[in-house]
Amino acid sequence: MGEVGTRLLDSLPAIYRAADSTGNLRRLLGVFEEMLFRAREQEPAGIEEQIEAIPGLFSPHGDEVPGWLQVDQAPDRFLPWLATWVAFTPHALFPPQQLRSIIFRIASLYGRRGTRPYLEQLLKICFPEISRVAIDDQAASGLVVGQARVGEDTLLGGDRPFWFCIAIDVEEREFQQENRESREQFGQRVREIIDFAKPAHTTYELRLRFPQSDEAIRT
Repeated sequence: MGEVGTRLLDSLPAIYRAADSTGNLRRLLGVFEEMLFRAREQEPAGIEEQIEAIPGLFSPHGDEVPGWLQVDQAPDRFLPWLATWVAFTPHALFPPQQLRSIIFRIASLYGRRGTRPYLEQLLKICFPEISRVAIDDQAASGLVVGQARVGEDTLLGGDRPFWFCIAIDVEEREFQQENRESREQFGQRVREIIDFAKPAHTTYELRLRFPQSDEAIRT
């Protein structure tokens, strides 16, 4: 690091460096130099090194950061804050490691918010258990004798505007048919993501199909 005070003194105009015949200015600057440019093996790190660590605090998956701080990724406590930067408000639904992946991948989807591809991709990002997402946003055709399937593609009493049906297939061993509670909890989390991602003026029906289950859960 060299003689204490040298780095800051050398940054001053020559008139000040020449006037420091007693070395008092050098010693004074050495106090600030110790705080700003503390050697990397010392703890706590100097302000210069702490500033170098800042990019790692914004990285959900981590970048190598030198020094004693060892910040290779954003701390868990930073993740909710980072999630708001990418407009992902339901961050409390996910544990830290899963939230890191969501924050890392969601930014590229921002320009498609409110669209069907956005909702489909966001669900798969948030829930690796999901194997298929199918969204039907076509309006019901009305009652046609001989063709209409009441309850499937036909509504009695008029169409539902701004309505869609979303069908989701789930592949995960933990969702056994007898484990009804975990399936319902999973369905509630899925619904919260749909509510977050869909256009505000729309309504929908959610159909979840789990492994080893012949019937889909409709909500």
